[in-house]
Amino acid sequence: MSLELSPWVLAWCATAMACGGLIKGVLGVGTPLLTVPMIALVLPVHHAVVIMAIPVVVANLWQAFDAERPVETTKRFWPAFVALLVGTWIGVRILSGIDEQALLIVVGVLVICFTLIQGSPFKITIPPRLEKPAGAAFCGSAGLIGGLSSMFGPMMILYLVSLPSLDKNRFVNTISFLYVGAVVPWTVMLVAVGVLDARLALMSGLSVIPLFVGLVLGRAIRKHVEETVFYRLVLGVLILSGASMIWRAWQHGATATIGG
Repeated sequence: MSLELSPWVLAWCATAMACGGLIKGVLGVGTPLLTVPMIALVLPVHHAVVIMAIPVVVANLWQAFDAERPVETTKRFWPAFVALLVGTWIGVRILSGIDEQALLIVVGVLVICFTLIQGSPFKITIPPRLEKPAGAAFCGSAGLIGGLSSMFGPMMILYLVSLPSLDKNRFVNTISFLYVGAVVPWTVMLVAVGVLDARLALMSGLSVIPLFVGLVLGRAIRKHVEETVFYRLVLGVLILSGASMIWRAWQHGATATIGG
């Protein structure tokens, strides 16, 4: 299918990318939930998804290492990162026969229920002694689910919001570090199967510019967002992610999007 790239279409796509960068800069998550539907208003959905490939890699790499102590983050969360990679590989290679529709419904309902608990007085917290095994379990599950459906984000976010020691900046740096383990293999896969062709790769590469503008602006806004407000906004993104998984189950067979 040919792409109709009028100046108005390009301007709209750039605006969508800037908005996606803005929410990514503020919260560290939620970009595709906003950007893909906006771009899909003027381009085919599968093109909107593929165009996100290079921007999400750049955004997550930048946020992962735009931190005071990136080495500390790497040392602390490397088991979760490795589990994500392994889970993704298993999800893609072995679990392709699982019913995606049933999986998305079950996980979507669990995400919404867990999020509601995290927003209540009965919030679940992961003690320090269980941080690494819990990270491996949550992120391994994220890889399994993402390898099948490309919905990596919800399980990783659930893990991080259950850690009492992460402030808003550490949350953003950590979730971006973990997302790298998902979005880089995903992008390589798009290239390998020929989905990310030369024209879409050019659009994806140029999309980094407006997204980065939004990213920088979002980072500046985050400085003025209180920790409690930040936490509530992240929980809101989780609710939307869970609802999106359930919606995708009903729209089974539609093009997938990746969280981040």
